[in-house]
Amino acid sequence: MITTHQCANGLAVVVEEIEHVASAAYSFHIPGGILHDHEERVGEAHILTELTSRGAGVLDSRALSDSFDELGIRHSESAAHNRFVYRGSLLAEHLPRALELVASMALKPTFPQAELESIRSLYLQDVYSLKDNPGRWAMTELTQRYYPEPYNRPSIGTEEGLQGASIESLRDLWARCYSPVGSVLSVAGNVSAQEVIAQVESVFSGWKGDELSVPEFSACHDGQRHHINSDSAQEQIVLAFPAPKFLDELYYPAKVANSILSGGMFGRLFIEVREKRGLCYTVYSRHSANNDYGTTVAYAGTTPERAHETLEVMLEQLGSVEGLTEEELGRAKANLLSSIVIGEESVASRCGSNASDWWLLKRIRGVDEISAALQAVTSEQVYEVFQQFPASRYSLLTLGQRDLADKVGA
Repeated sequence: MITTHQCANGLAVVVEEIEHVASAAYSFHIPGGILHDHEERVGEAHILTELTSRGAGVLDSRALSDSFDELGIRHSESAAHNRFVYRGSLLAEHLPRALELVASMALKPTFPQAELESIRSLYLQDVYSLKDNPGRWAMTELTQRYYPEPYNRPSIGTEEGLQGASIESLRDLWARCYSPVGSVLSVAGNVSAQEVIAQVESVFSGWKGDELSVPEFSACHDGQRHHINSDSAQEQIVLAFPAPKFLDELYYPAKVANSILSGGMFGRLFIEVREKRGLCYTVYSRHSANNDYGTTVAYAGTTPERAHETLEVMLEQLGSVEGLTEEELGRAKANLLSSIVIGEESVASRCGSNASDWWLLKRIRGVDEISAALQAVTSEQVYEVFQQFPASRYSLLTLGQRDLADKVGA
């Protein structure tokens, strides 16, 4: 059973009672994230979330860490593009203490100066190691060129941004962003909704703040071609084009369409690019969406000699699903439904799904609702996805020795 509650200060609480488990999980989302970093300090949101776990209230870094560890609470703190996220998995009996600790981190961080440099070093290592992972490097470069500012900011931050963060700038970011208005605290597991809500009302009662304004999303940069020279034995190919937004009319058909293209070993990209022609080892596509935009992104890692053909075959497959059979459609649906049902059996997954749904919809979609929507998708709707969101609008980024900008037309 799912219970929702709106606190007077603007914090939304979502609780799913799952009696047959002994565990619980929390997922706490606060508006903010990398979108709200100062333009010269992109990445400081990462440092801020980590810093809140290094001292809060009366607990210093060691004491706070020990408080989690003594109860076996597996926790993480991170910054996404549009939010700060605190997650944890634990035995249900320890949830009250976990919520106290999370509230303390969000409301009473101590900003210890002594912890700043070690945290900065951790995130700088991630930035410095980016070029050791060419696929991730190419995806990051495409993101910066395809999306409008500030939605194009690299998820790992920048060297200059991380270097520029200070205790003063981090305090300012926290003061601007950490507000209960728009925040969502989701809990799932063997818990009592009534008790969870009562405790949340207690530990977050002094939290106040205003609604955070979100930068307007303008438009993606379709049809662009970019190449980054790299003396590598591999050629990285990444492309992106528009797709249905979250819960638009063609949202579920787009999910099925992507499953047809990239549903494991039966996906058309895998079969046509890798299995039949042996052009690459890794090839895939994915559909991501939120309330502002939807995007299909496709990737392949190949050799410079085979890069041109790889891109041609990818575009051919991304351009249509001609010859789609009912068997293929059914297999794509089954693949999606299987991953959803298996994932939702995890308490942490249920907790996270509920938080995301409330963040985007202000309601919770049950597994039955999602399953019914996917099962109802027809082949005609799948064809409509390819017609309304053609791959011909793709933006391309290649990274390696071979520039493909002039090899394949728009």
